[in-house]
Amino acid sequence: MIEGNSKLVVTHIVSGDLWAGAEVQVYNLCRALQASGQITPTAVVFNNGILSEKLQELGIPVSIADEAKVGSLAIARSIAAHCKSHGTKIVHTHGFKENVLGILGKELAGVPRSVRTVHGNPEIRLSYTQPYKWLINKLDIALGRLRQQAVIAVSTQLEETLAKLFPGKVHKIFNFVDVDDVRRQWPLEKKPDGSAPRIGIVGRLVPVKRVDLFIGTIALLNQQGLTCRGVIIGSGPLETKLRQLAEESGVLDQLDFKGFVNPSLDELRKLDVLLMTSDHEGLPMTLLEALALEIPVVAHEVGGIPEVLDNGSCGWLVRDHSERGYATAIFNLFQPEISTEQKLKSGWAHVYRNFGATANISAYTSVYYQIMRN
Repeated sequence: MIEGNSKLVVTHIVSGDLWAGAEVQVYNLCRALQASGQITPTAVVFNNGILSEKLQELGIPVSIADEAKVGSLAIARSIAAHCKSHGTKIVHTHGFKENVLGILGKELAGVPRSVRTVHGNPEIRLSYTQPYKWLINKLDIALGRLRQQAVIAVSTQLEETLAKLFPGKVHKIFNFVDVDDVRRQWPLEKKPDGSAPRIGIVGRLVPVKRVDLFIGTIALLNQQGLTCRGVIIGSGPLETKLRQLAEESGVLDQLDFKGFVNPSLDELRKLDVLLMTSDHEGLPMTLLEALALEIPVVAHEVGGIPEVLDNGSCGWLVRDHSERGYATAIFNLFQPEISTEQKLKSGWAHVYRNFGATANISAYTSVYYQIMRN
């Protein structure tokens, strides 16, 4: 333990503007750390919303540094004030902007240590044609090298990428779910006999998620004779364009736009197949939840997805990143001679063993105490 304090205070810095994969993982992490009895988690959140409310419901101290009302320097000062008030020993940042402002706040407060979790690959390609973003990215990397003691990668792919940027600092700790809790709260919903398969996608309606490919896949499946419904769970800036695309593709009547659902598991558990068409991913929380519920997964072979699907032993990986590639995989899945039961059982066991809370919380705790000792 750390001298003078039986529990190590770790303050998490997170935007909280959405309730997406990173926010869900921060919530799961804080809840599990609190339950461990070894760590006292606190948080500074840049937006008042679902994450801040759920953390406060757990009794975790939360400060709101509202980015809609105050500037970057004021946010950094809020972080510093929070850290001083709660006796923070480690600042844990979750995101690009959070890294920079969290490190600045840590320095203002005199907090001795800091760690970041990288939840996924950058969604924006940086180039010299965007000098401001390029410069901030370089600043972020420099601050991570000089003023943070550890970097958490949530998948092997990210670990390999980050090791080049932060040599000697990278630790792989998977995102995780409480498998027993998921299965207890969201039992699978029995489908009526003869009903059309429900094929769904979960996520923000933004370019990287490639919901356009999802819509094209649903159209192609129906054209090829597999009558099915597409379920889009999520909201975002592309919704109007995607509805137009669905109408142009002739499948608007075969699609259900569910919008933002909290928790998404309410709709996820009703699916016959989860389809993941993103251009890239870190380690998606929705994928872990689907395996926990034994829902068949068809996904792009990219980022941390192959690792979660055990290179295809627990799901169907697609290399042909096109409507035809995804439609072929789903069409084959529904052939009568194909048995999905073994893959689903393997997926449940794989996520329970490797992506459950116990082992991964132990790994986080070990990193915290290791960087304090060093």
